[in-house]
Amino acid sequence: MNPPNEDMKHIDEFLKTALRREEAPPGFAEGILARVEQQPTVKPKEEHVPWFHLFSRPLVRWAAFATVFASLIAGSIHYRNVRREQAKGEAAKQQLMLALHIAGSKLQLARSKVNGIQTSQPDHERETNRSRSKS
Repeated sequence: MNPPNEDMKHIDEFLKTALRREEAPPGFAEGILARVEQQPTVKPKEEHVPWFHLFSRPLVRWAAFATVFASLIAGSIHYRNVRREQAKGEAAKQQLMLALHIAGSKLQLARSKVNGIQTSQPDHERETNRSRSKS
């Protein structure tokens, strides 16, 4: 058996001979260049960058943040205005219903007074009033 140092010496010698510097044969460079010229040129493939990669830039990130923030503020203002308009509409509806109720009760009162007047009139006056209203 060989001691470990002997094996290392053999490996070192083998590596030195395998990796020693040699001159290239004549015409080697020309052959390589000719072969490169014969191959079709391939355009480098454009690298596809995902859309969210844009947010890696601080300016774009802050602009996006500002846009979202401004949209939230504008949306909340719009929502508040819509709610205010709805409240005004509901108040107007309540006022209209009250006005119609009052007008209806006044009409009922006037109708009852007219009916009361007609029942208290003699028969010949009622007929005269009816003939006047027809003509």
